[in-house]
Amino acid sequence: MSLDRYRWDQKAQQLRFQQLEVVRRQAESWRTGLAGVTALLGAVLVVKGREGFADLADPFRWIVAALLAAGLALLVAATLRALSAASGSPSGEILLTGEDLESWTGREVMRVRRGLRFALGATVAGIILVAGAVGVTWFAPSAKPAGTLLEVRAGSALHCGRLVRAGDGVIVVEIGRTLRVLPLDAVTAMETVEKCP
Repeated sequence: MSLDRYRWDQKAQQLRFQQLEVVRRQAESWRTGLAGVTALLGAVLVVKGREGFADLADPFRWIVAALLAAGLALLVAATLRALSAASGSPSGEILLTGEDLESWTGREVMRVRRGLRFALGATVAGIILVAGAVGVTWFAPSAKPAGTLLEVRAGSALHCGRLVRAGDGVIVVEIGRTLRVLPLDAVTAMETVEKCP
């Protein structure tokens, strides 16, 4: 056997006994990375499109809330799983023989690897959900109609809708999908309102 082959064999034997420390270091790196990703997502949420999602149309408001809650839950689960993989879990088991230690090490290495795979998948899914929520806030319609809402009394009739145009002796108000043209000389009262009755 050559000297190089002998040294490679020795290194392989040493690595066999250090595999738990290696996967724990990988888990610590993942834990640090997850903390960075979570902080980055927090910054993105602060700089996102709208100030909030309370003014979104009804189904979209609940979709955004569900996406954010699910994304946050996945990111928290990923961080906790990576933390558990990096730090291990408390155990009252005392290993007295080499065989027991070898068996426990093999099980622990597999547990840490499963934890890291879960953390990676949960992180990707959480980021996708949060990005989807931000996208919905950007593109979903608002519950509030664009424009000024007016309540106009013309004679005995009360009209409430979005102001489309005022001028040339008329006021044009959109009520639902209908445009109502009201002559200014028939208007007895007019005021802006937050919502129509």
